[in-house]
Amino acid sequence: MNNYSSFSHTVIGSFHVKKGIVCQDCSMSVNNDKYSFVAVADGHGSPQYIRTDRGSRFAVECAFECADEFMDIMDGAEILLDSEKKRSKLFAFLWRNVVSLWYDRIADDYINNPFTDEELNRIPDEFADYRQYYKEGNFLIAYGTTLEFFVVAEEFAFGVQIGDGKCVIVADDGSAYSPIPDDPCCNGNVTTSMCQDNVNSVARFCYFEKEAVPPAVFLGTDGVDKSCWNEEQLYDLYRELAIKFAESGFEETSIYIANLLPEITANGSGDDVSCAGIVNIEVLKKCIEELKDSAEEDSCDDKHDIFVSTEDIKGLMSVLIEDTISSWEEPDIYALSLFVYDDEDNPCKPTAVLGYNTESEYMKNISIADSEQEARWNYIFWLQNNELSFGTDDTARIVRQWIISCGYPYNEDADSSDIERYSAITTAFTELLADIVQNLHSSGFIEKTFGKDIPVLIHNLDYNIKTAEINLFANCSDSVRDFVNFCKST
Repeated sequence: MNNYSSFSHTVIGSFHVKKGIVCQDCSMSVNNDKYSFVAVADGHGSPQYIRTDRGSRFAVECAFECADEFMDIMDGAEILLDSEKKRSKLFAFLWRNVVSLWYDRIADDYINNPFTDEELNRIPDEFADYRQYYKEGNFLIAYGTTLEFFVVAEEFAFGVQIGDGKCVIVADDGSAYSPIPDDPCCNGNVTTSMCQDNVNSVARFCYFEKEAVPPAVFLGTDGVDKSCWNEEQLYDLYRELAIKFAESGFEETSIYIANLLPEITANGSGDDVSCAGIVNIEVLKKCIEELKDSAEEDSCDDKHDIFVSTEDIKGLMSVLIEDTISSWEEPDIYALSLFVYDDEDNPCKPTAVLGYNTESEYMKNISIADSEQEARWNYIFWLQNNELSFGTDDTARIVRQWIISCGYPYNEDADSSDIERYSAITTAFTELLADIVQNLHSSGFIEKTFGKDIPVLIHNLDYNIKTAEINLFANCSDSVRDFVNFCKST
């Protein structure tokens, strides 16, 4: 397997650094004479998964051990993989071995290191049921994780996945695609996990015969996926990495990726990010022109020809908002804020800033506000904590392309004097925020996260009937009534 090289890198998420949360991703890469192996795993972010970082580490280790054993069994017996029926049984056998070994590994870890009071006390009160569950001797859920791994050998290649994240192939014709079908059960922050009961039956696979083995395979955890606004940008990212491997060589490009991942999490999802891959440098060099032609056709450098639908931007914003909210630990948050303004006073650059206010901050400001209602609901007296800004920096390009894709006029140099001309943009942006807020409530995310229903306010510094109406529509609950009354009275 001298023609192939593998790499793997994991970086802690920028939100995790900010909140003092351990890195929950893990990755691994191995090269030997018979095959190349890579794996990535993503532990679950919710605080009840108190040993998810260990679960992800055990997952990649077990995947390698079982893959190594599988490759020994298949040595000289590759013909068995020619039959789709036999191949399915062999891959199912491999996956059951991975699961079984992972179960053994986490059981040993729990037996040798029972849950401590410190671990259990870190579980928030809204997940208090898990404390009792773990005290009763249950431990499986605590280690929950996703897993992706891929093997490239001389005669064949295959991939295995459970949960979210993405495997991407860059082919010798320059095309990029995902060979493993998406899991329909993965939605937002919900993902299939190795800790669930039916784990043996929910893995997905892909297989390549000798003639079809690709020159580049990339695995990424969902922190990478969520940092791209759509699948095409993700494919562009990996295609550009394939080109860099061809032009700069393996070592230099591997270092480049290690330095790129902190930028990806800081400017994107804020989540832990892992990227691993297997590449054939010689083949990539031979098809460099095809790779460059495809990169030029699908270039994301000038987004005026890239379609970003309202559903695309809502999906990305929802993921970023939910991930940000999930990282908060303040116990007395009573309302969330989506503060809307025009960046650079340009109505073609709508921006939303996510934040929150706490009961303690409200109490501190009662004495200096004109009334208790003003101290509670006027943003001037809030923390004004910019937890997430959507519409500035890298996300400004996404907003721009959404505006263009929807057919609204766009002017990079417009200013506040053009507000009326571009008012449709402001209205549409506010409406998509309202849809996002509705879904935060209807999906149960708000109530599950905070243990009660609290309002998510869409506003600027003008509190009027229009602000009241959009928030009634978006929140659809009694939690927003007090704010609505404040807007009406103002």
